[in-house]
Amino acid sequence: MKHVRIVTDDRKKVVHSLRHNMKDTLRRGDVDRDKQNLILGHTLGGDGETYGGPEGRLEEATRAMRMAILREA
Repeated sequence: MKHVRIVTDDRKKVVHSLRHNMKDTLRRGDVDRDKQNLILGHTLGGDGETYGGPEGRLEEATRAMRMAILREA
């Protein structure tokens, strides 16, 4: 929360609401559920989630974020 407060003093803006807003953005951007979970920090607990290493997962998440944000604009 201390990082959010650096950007805004609006008490209605909290980490939890930002996560919900991001989920809505990802849905509207047609980002598939696995990538949504990757971006939001959720896990399915499967072994396949760790394949490819952290760099590959970061690239995948970055592509999904760009897709969602560009569709919002």
